[in-house]
Amino acid sequence: MTGVLALAAIGYFIHRLPTSTSAVVAAQEQDASVVDDARIAWCAEGLQPIAGGGCFAAATKPASPPRLLVYLHGMYAPQYAGEELDRQSRVAKAATALGFSVVALRGHQGQCARPEVADYWCWPSNDRSADAGPAYVDAWSTALASADGDAGRGKRYLLGFSNGGYFAALIAARSLMTLDGVAVAHAGIVEPFLASAPKTPLLLLTADGDPSVFGMMQLDKDLSAAKWPHAIVTRDGGHQLTDGDITFALTFFLRAEHEPLPLTPPLSLRLPIPDVQDAALPMDELAPVATAALEDAGAPSKHAPDDDVDE
Repeated sequence: MTGVLALAAIGYFIHRLPTSTSAVVAAQEQDASVVDDARIAWCAEGLQPIAGGGCFAAATKPASPPRLLVYLHGMYAPQYAGEELDRQSRVAKAATALGFSVVALRGHQGQCARPEVADYWCWPSNDRSADAGPAYVDAWSTALASADGDAGRGKRYLLGFSNGGYFAALIAARSLMTLDGVAVAHAGIVEPFLASAPKTPLLLLTADGDPSVFGMMQLDKDLSAAKWPHAIVTRDGGHQLTDGDITFALTFFLRAEHEPLPLTPPLSLRLPIPDVQDAALPMDELAPVATAALEDAGAPSKHAPDDDVDE
């Protein structure tokens, strides 16, 4: 396995690490009305901490009915919180300018089972942690109610990146919350795929140099087989949430309010072309745990679309 290919496999393993429900239960037992210093520090510039553990930014010109975008981050370590704050800020800036209010939520630290990533924040992202999903979503009730505020409940959208994208796909496939649209960015499918009703309009965002493109292709196939209304956009580059990705997601949500799927014209004419040799990988997430992750996951000698790299 070449160096780049090995790191591509590492990236996939890291994003799929299992979690438990213990910290979720503990979080639910806390007073959800408390906004402590740690929560304040987690909110990027332009967002304010709200009860329930979220970070909120109001729409510049609120829509009628209101639109709320729920943002789920990728897996990250404390020393790289600045990079996540940048993503959070860019999501909020783009969304609020288009009439969306934004609530950014945070996963649970200590939920990644591997000791090498014990201080990372993550979401349920695979078949072994999927059962924790409902508890995570239930824990959001106070933050979502705070975000709705005086404007009341309107349309609600979900954007998940990387580890958060896996959770977004899980939420959509198993109808864990009522949504008007979901965007899964650079993640993949959580097996087994359960196509629950209602089938919320869903956008897949991937890149031809991202190792997660294989999972996104499989998700695209499963959605098509389930006759699930969705679109897929592919770009050059690797594993990152770009401003273009954010714009595609917001545009999809706005168009899907009034247009049937598939969109005409489509958001993008490109098809996914997997090429992990050119992958631009998230070294901030991979480097600290690369060796341990490969040893634990049992890295295959090659990486192909049908490799079962999550086992």
